[in-house]
Amino acid sequence: MKLVLQILNSRQFHHKLMSKLTKNILLIGGSLIVYGYLCRIVGLYFFWESKYIGWTILLTGVIFFLIKRVKIKKGQSRKSILEKIGIGILIFVLLVQSILLAVIPNTDAYKAATEHLRSDAQLKKEIGNLKSFSLIPLGAIQVSYKGDSVSGNANINLTIKGKIKFKDVSISLVKSPETAWTVIDIE
Repeated sequence: MKLVLQILNSRQFHHKLMSKLTKNILLIGGSLIVYGYLCRIVGLYFFWESKYIGWTILLTGVIFFLIKRVKIKKGQSRKSILEKIGIGILIFVLLVQSILLAVIPNTDAYKAATEHLRSDAQLKKEIGNLKSFSLIPLGAIQVSYKGDSVSGNANINLTIKGKIKFKDVSISLVKSPETAWTVIDIE
């Protein structure tokens, strides 16, 4: 954290490169990321989503930073193609992330995963009665259609919130044309 503050306060950054808003966005994003990792290490069971929210805020801050660089370079009649490519890539990443946040919780694979986790006795013993799942599920779901039959693979990453503690899990599922989504592994 101290290193981040030193970089943000260095002369290189001060020369009209970052507005206060951009600095604040980057600091908030970085702080949330650090908190997200620390709360897992220390065993603080509050706001575990901060890690994912922090990355989103940090990427948004980097976009603002790159936009400012483009404006400065334009004023100096210099090319800024790398900055523009970076802006495009980051906007694409944030757009895909937003789409996945809306799509994943509405899939049959996600429903099968959460139903399995709700009924897992070993998990209940470890974290207590299940209170909820993280607001931000991550992962990948691949589905193939061949005529009327559907098959696929899914890997969904969730934070499970129990009465005793929270736990990050990665749950793998598979679906064949003959079966529903079936859990094959939990890490």
